[in-house]
Amino acid sequence: MSPRDHVIYGTVAAAALYPSIGTDAVYFWAASFLIDIDHYLDYIYHNGFTDFSFKKMFDYHNALDRFWHSPEFLNLEIFHTIEFLAALYFVSLWTASGALLSVFLGFVFHSLLDIIYLSKHGVFSIRAYSFTEYYIRRRRLVEMGYCPGDIYREAVRIVNGEDGKERG
Repeated sequence: MSPRDHVIYGTVAAAALYPSIGTDAVYFWAASFLIDIDHYLDYIYHNGFTDFSFKKMFDYHNALDRFWHSPEFLNLEIFHTIEFLAALYFVSLWTASGALLSVFLGFVFHSLLDIIYLSKHGVFSIRAYSFTEYYIRRRRLVEMGYCPGDIYREAVRIVNGEDGKERG
């Protein structure tokens, strides 16, 4: 789902929540799209911390789309994992922070939109929804002879124009 779509859906949901949660709806709204900062972290990690361009990050993720149906595609976005979300939830309870609870709810809302989007495109299983799931599935892929990291290196090459198709 595009960042624009996340902002639109987040805006509508935050407006609907405003009567119930007041100004904490702003935290929900911001969290509903800022959770994707882990996509940026994913990009800079896979390019070896050599490029910090937001534009190229979007190009990188667009390049990854062409590999969605590859059997070795396995994605982990840390802020989208059940472990991260559970920790955020418990911290919001421990601190009794309405703002943190709103951030948690914005993250969950975003994650549900992603699940619907990926399912609609027949690629629900390309994302690991927990660290444990990721490590188990990655180990199985390697045992089957796949190298999940190759897809990410190829996407970086595409973004850098190394396949003859300069992006951006």
